[in-house]
Amino acid sequence: MLNNANLKNIAPKDFRQKVRQGEWGEPTANVCFGYAQANLVIVPKDMAFEFFLFCLRNWMACPVIDATQAGSPHPSLVAPEADLRTDLPVYRVFRNGKLADEPTDITGYWRDDLVCFLLGCINTIDWAFRVAGIKFRRLGAFTSNIECVQAGRFSGPMAVSLRLFKGTESLIRAIQISSRFPNAHGVPVHIGDPAAIGISDICHSDFVPHANAAPQQPDETAVFWGCGITVELAALRAKLPLMITHKAGHMFVTDLLAGEFAIL
Repeated sequence: MLNNANLKNIAPKDFRQKVRQGEWGEPTANVCFGYAQANLVIVPKDMAFEFFLFCLRNWMACPVIDATQAGSPHPSLVAPEADLRTDLPVYRVFRNGKLADEPTDITGYWRDDLVCFLLGCINTIDWAFRVAGIKFRRLGAFTSNIECVQAGRFSGPMAVSLRLFKGTESLIRAIQISSRFPNAHGVPVHIGDPAAIGISDICHSDFVPHANAAPQQPDETAVFWGCGITVELAALRAKLPLMITHKAGHMFVTDLLAGEFAIL
């Protein structure tokens, strides 16, 4: 039986093959140790420039690391042999601003005018934290009151992911390390009081619940990074006729090591 333990050291190509064969449909946070992961967004070609502009203006939430030619499901920069129609554990299909389906394969939705974007993922930075021996707790993702910069039809609040760090040293090291990964959300968008960005209860995530969601302790500091779920919020507000994403936490695993995303 597959589990996080025996998938920790698997090669990305082999992991994607297992996903493609329907052998894994769970979150990817602990698979393929050390390899960069990515959010997926697929839009029709006539929306692709507006979407790219939205990402450019809101890079801390939506850092683009690859984009395909219209009609191609193959991300040539980060995993040229992969197929973005089959190689993610779970997808989300939005029609007219509403969630229409959560399939494990989107070949039935594929069209020749679709453009795929891969956005950097905070899981990439988490690997760097673990290598550095930094202890932290993940408490999921939330909708903040930070408003994104609009681009055409794309607008909305920024989604953020939360980690709790114990002690000043861990906090400072986490900020230093994350600043080296602008293609994986980079530096935090907020540090400290969750209520200051509109979050009232950090123990109940809006999107990605975690088992260790115990209340924040006096020696822990809340640190928030931009999150790729931001694009789902934008799609819902814009009521796009079609937009396909990954399901939160069920990321695309690239062929690139996390360190290759770092600024030296």
